[in-house]
Amino acid sequence: MRILVVTYATRHTNSMGVGRYYNQVADILEKEGHELIFFNHPNPLKLERITLKNTLIPIFSGMTSKRFGEVYESIKPDAVHIQSEVGLGISARRYCVENNIPYSSSYHTNWDIGMKHWAYLPSALVWTYLRWFFKPSSLIHACSPRVKKLLHGKGITNNIEVFSLGVDIEKFYYDPDPSLLLNYPRPYFMALSRIAKEKNLEAFLNLDLPGTKFIIGDGPHKKYLEKKYNEKTVFLPYENVRAILSIGDVCVSPSLFDTFGLTNLEALACGLPIAAFPVMGPIDILEEGISGFTSENLKEAALACLALKKEDCIKRAAQYSWKHTAEEFLKYQTILT
Repeated sequence: MRILVVTYATRHTNSMGVGRYYNQVADILEKEGHELIFFNHPNPLKLERITLKNTLIPIFSGMTSKRFGEVYESIKPDAVHIQSEVGLGISARRYCVENNIPYSSSYHTNWDIGMKHWAYLPSALVWTYLRWFFKPSSLIHACSPRVKKLLHGKGITNNIEVFSLGVDIEKFYYDPDPSLLLNYPRPYFMALSRIAKEKNLEAFLNLDLPGTKFIIGDGPHKKYLEKKYNEKTVFLPYENVRAILSIGDVCVSPSLFDTFGLTNLEALACGLPIAAFPVMGPIDILEEGISGFTSENLKEAALACLALKKEDCIKRAAQYSWKHTAEEFLKYQTILT
């Protein structure tokens, strides 16, 4: 099957969760003889609010583009999947509606929370837009029953199919190398994240915790956080991520934004229990008191995680498979006749 995917992810670039999702699915399905063609935004999608101009122009650029129609006619796909609710996603939606082309879509981003950070838009306005955007879609992919319930509760009445995301167990597994973090006092509290404002990392950085705090990753907010918290936190690149996570004691996930949270699975696979707020994503993944704790008091959750066992975290992560995700993604496409 040839699937044309409209996305702000880029093939072979995995810096964002959406990118890892579609690249993992593409890698698996292409080995089975299918083809996923990524139709991308002309400019990188900037999720960090710096100025109103830098927020809205990249997000909505391409919405009047005719490129989707040209690509569609040239490749004649068997199915169309629209991941992006903005920019080229709008132009793809318009072309499909005008030409009676059925398509599937997905909900990976909590836009109502995100747009409060990026453009100060009220939640009611964002959901009005999303109801309009998703209305023509033949079905929507969601990563958990909680996301499905959210969408239906907000008046999005489409058929919604639920299947979870996975974890790459060939890349993330328990593989500690203590030599990488010598001379730092324990315990080690870690955050694995794209370093962006909407990830709410300052909620972790402001916690009064014993030992050492680490942030692993990169992103547009990194320089700001390094300057502000340099004396209190160790910032590490993504290099050697598996070995570093495996040395850690707790992964703290302060995000209020994610619909699922792939980094939580990746940390679990390396043996780290997760401390998080009781929000969508962590509460769908974690076994409370076994592979993590959720609480409005993030410090209490982080300290409680110190008593949890690494082997229980690894077992929990093993229940999630990218193979299953890819199969479900393929299954829930609307085939063009």
